[in-house]
Amino acid sequence: MEKRIVDCEDGRRRQARVYGFPIEDGNFEILKGGVRVRGKHVTGEAWHDRNTGLWYFLTDPECKHSRLLPRRRQRPMEPVRPLQQSPSVRTT
Repeated sequence: MEKRIVDCEDGRRRQARVYGFPIEDGNFEILKGGVRVRGKHVTGEAWHDRNTGLWYFLTDPECKHSRLLPRRRQRPMEPVRPLQQSPSVRTT
């Protein structure tokens, strides 16, 4: 079991306990995890983005305290990479 700082769906960063064997899905590794929300333990999935090194947490919809941190999507939002402009392009 390891402790990681994860981004939750409510926009807050929390410490999560991450455990189990990773499952690979594209650029992500998915492990079981749990966070504390308002003094209650919420279980779910910890998603590790191998490209950026960021960790995300998605609640298990069937866990005991899922109402404290409802799951809104099936995959974490991948960060939007800004388009790089060429220095020779003029903007008006």
